[in-house]
Amino acid sequence: MDDIREHPYADFLRSVMKPSRYLGGEQGEIRKDWQQVRARMCLAFPDVYEVGMSHLGYKILYSGINRQADLLAERAYAPWLDMENELRACQEPLRSLETWQPLHAFDVVGFSLQFELTFTNVLLMLDLGGIPLRSAERSDRDPLVLAGGPTATHPEPMAPFIDAILIGDGEQKTLDVLRLWAELRDAGIPRRQRLQQIATLGGLYVPSLYETHADGDSGLQVVSKPSNDQLPFPVQRTMVENINDYPFPKDGPVASTETVFDRVSVELSRGCTEGCRFCQAGMIYRPVREREPAQVLEVIDHAIRDKGYDSASLTSLSTADY
Repeated sequence: MDDIREHPYADFLRSVMKPSRYLGGEQGEIRKDWQQVRARMCLAFPDVYEVGMSHLGYKILYSGINRQADLLAERAYAPWLDMENELRACQEPLRSLETWQPLHAFDVVGFSLQFELTFTNVLLMLDLGGIPLRSAERSDRDPLVLAGGPTATHPEPMAPFIDAILIGDGEQKTLDVLRLWAELRDAGIPRRQRLQQIATLGGLYVPSLYETHADGDSGLQVVSKPSNDQLPFPVQRTMVENINDYPFPKDGPVASTETVFDRVSVELSRGCTEGCRFCQAGMIYRPVREREPAQVLEVIDHAIRDKGYDSASLTSLSTADY
């Protein structure tokens, strides 16, 4: 890790709780040369470090993107109140952990919409990162603001603030978005035309390209069928049919402080055999797709031997069924 005295936050880190939340430099962190890649993505988790470092989806994306020679992924987390105050007082932007780049310097900034109470944290991170809050206010130079996660299936409250919303599994689709966005940027294509091209990839809802109307039965605002036949309607969920094609990561950063799940967690499967109608996850992640047991054992063995963990958890909607 670079000398901590060179960090842009060095002058005020002593004033905040848990400075390690904002420093990076963890074992397993991946740092790439910005000039040697086509597209750069910040995985911006809208919660504090201890929660975000436990999130399996970001571990999968971080590893998958950084395995690509032409792409890089770095991390940022929502600051605690004391750090927010220091950033504003010192007029410092929110930066990534790996190379300390401000969020507005990335090509794509991606958020995971885990539940509605984190929506305001998305706005906080955009504001602190120097990115205009509303999609309509962003210029050709601003990053693509991408979102996914469980509540991406009903994203309309965040529609004015998100450029594109990925519905479903993100392993391959995120790579497609990064490469297409970089290609269009390098070709000098204006932002709105870039968004129109992104929408045609499938599995992506671009709110600025759609109108809404009041539903006659419920009175709720719903998305209207677009007049442009090239825009998908409805937007179909993207799905990885065989999750073994995307091995669960063995690499990646090990948290430098205690986290909410302070152990290695391995995804056993997606979807659930039970089919309970009240369960959001059971509905949006179906059908059931299981990882090979040998792959699960390999990840756990590596984590215990090389990462310093002393316990493991097996993660799925119904582990006993697996």
